[in-house]
Amino acid sequence: MTGYIEDITFLNEKALKFGNEKVEAILAPSLGSNLLSFKYKQKDIEVLRTPVCLEEYKKAPILYGMPILFPPNRIEDGQFTYKGTEYRFPVNEREKFNHIHGFLHDKPWQVCKREVNGKEIVINTEFSSSEFDLKDSFPQDITVNMSLSLRAETLDIKLEITNKGIEPFPWGAGYHTVFNFPFGPGGKLEHCRISLPVNKHWELNERSLPTGAIHETANTFEIQNGFSLEGRLFDDLFGYDEERALENECILTDQEAGIQVIYHADPQFKFWVLFNQEGYVCPEPYTWVTNAPNLDLSAKLTGLRELRSGETVQLRTLLSIKDI
Repeated sequence: MTGYIEDITFLNEKALKFGNEKVEAILAPSLGSNLLSFKYKQKDIEVLRTPVCLEEYKKAPILYGMPILFPPNRIEDGQFTYKGTEYRFPVNEREKFNHIHGFLHDKPWQVCKREVNGKEIVINTEFSSSEFDLKDSFPQDITVNMSLSLRAETLDIKLEITNKGIEPFPWGAGYHTVFNFPFGPGGKLEHCRISLPVNKHWELNERSLPTGAIHETANTFEIQNGFSLEGRLFDDLFGYDEERALENECILTDQEAGIQVIYHADPQFKFWVLFNQEGYVCPEPYTWVTNAPNLDLSAKLTGLRELRSGETVQLRTLLSIKDI
């Protein structure tokens, strides 16, 4: 069976349904180019948390699918200054007076390419800041292109960020990927394990911002080889030492459902946030640490990087599903 792409309406918006004999996915370009569904057809299992209606989605859009974060996580007081330029974001986490999750995930993107090449499906979408009034928040001119390539049960996602302006800007990116966990309906968390490629735990204050203190992770062997979320809630920030770098992937295993999801990120994603609630878990790969521009720490430690005029950076993640 060759791949396919279909135009559908999802959450009252135009969307693209695409797939092959193994998996089927739904991408909503007008909703931040969010991958809102990734279904394993072999067992009829939806691995991503997918909203059943628009009203449900509107209550918490960040808790469905794979929202793109730029910048990722929190910015203290919603602002920072870099090389004399001020960046001011709306304070949308009022109880902690932070900005959270950036401006890409809730803006419409444009579809630039869609094609089926035998068993490979390729879709490109693009965001351009010139189409929006973002000067008060992010005064630089940028474009972000996302390319999705599906072959068999693996989705390859590339994110390209280009500085179209004159001045350099600091950048950090990530994903707020929300997995159903357990995967199977009616499944039990006791049969599930998750592993993360980390060995450092960043201490957070009452505003969920890094204090600057970094500790060895507790039970490092367990967290790197698979642990249970049963009875445990996380909203934690982790990293790892480059000299001890593991394969940079989060592995989610559901023995009862009989499947495993491998969430791979390229080495530029130096940090992982782990957040979970009943029924779902968010392993979030980031290129910079929470609130990086406001931390009195080295850029090497925080992951803060600069994109100069005309430069492009490419980030890559992969989602794969397999039977166990």
